[in-house]
Amino acid sequence: MARILIVDDSILMRRNLRTLLTEAGHEVVAEASNGMEGYKEYDKHRPDLVTMDITMPVMSGIDSLKRILATYPDANVIMISALDQRNMVFEAIQSGARHYILKPITMEKILKTIHDVLKEAGLLRADAVPEGAEAAAAAGAGKGKNAAFSIENKNGVFIISLLPHIQEEGLQSVRTAVQGFLFMKPLRVIFHFDGVEAMTDARLGVIKTCMRNIQAADGSVRVVTTDIGFMKRLREDDEELFSRIYTDMDQIIL
Repeated sequence: MARILIVDDSILMRRNLRTLLTEAGHEVVAEASNGMEGYKEYDKHRPDLVTMDITMPVMSGIDSLKRILATYPDANVIMISALDQRNMVFEAIQSGARHYILKPITMEKILKTIHDVLKEAGLLRADAVPEGAEAAAAAGAGKGKNAAFSIENKNGVFIISLLPHIQEEGLQSVRTAVQGFLFMKPLRVIFHFDGVEAMTDARLGVIKTCMRNIQAADGSVRVVTTDIGFMKRLREDDEELFSRIYTDMDQIIL
């Protein structure tokens, strides 16, 4: 299956993760108790995937993530966090984490997330798919020159601005970020579409899926664009989803 590095300052958590991953057929190539050790072990073993706790001594999980990605930009890192660490989760996603898992960890949760990330990264063999696994939903977040988007957190509202030259890589990163937001309550997201009039139907479909996922998680989603032609296109495409479109961010109370 996959070669995995476990980075967590809790001996019990490392032991539990090793047991779960080994029983699922993965190989745990190394363990580390802090972010600095995690970077060194990654450099030594070059694993397929890393599970990385956020809060650790010596070097935090986020700093370790940034250091790993600075040297190995294709690294697949899954962050593990507590429910009260949503701001750090947001930073981790912005910094390039592939996905994240909220504690407590369950076998179903960890194996599903690992499966999704490995499949998206092209590291999952057809004969290695776990029984009952669903299609992947995770993708790399905010990495690469073609990401062409930005995410800002204002007063608990996530503002996703899609830049004019956004490509597939950037859209998949947006999708990953939204997947991470779905656990947050209350959830409020604004999509700022200015400058993407030429967005293809397929790429618009990715954003529409993100919006529906937010609504399904009892979140609210708003759309902002100043382009009248694009506004008309959105409404013709899905009158219900785009029933209310704002022309200025100031029209929305944050």
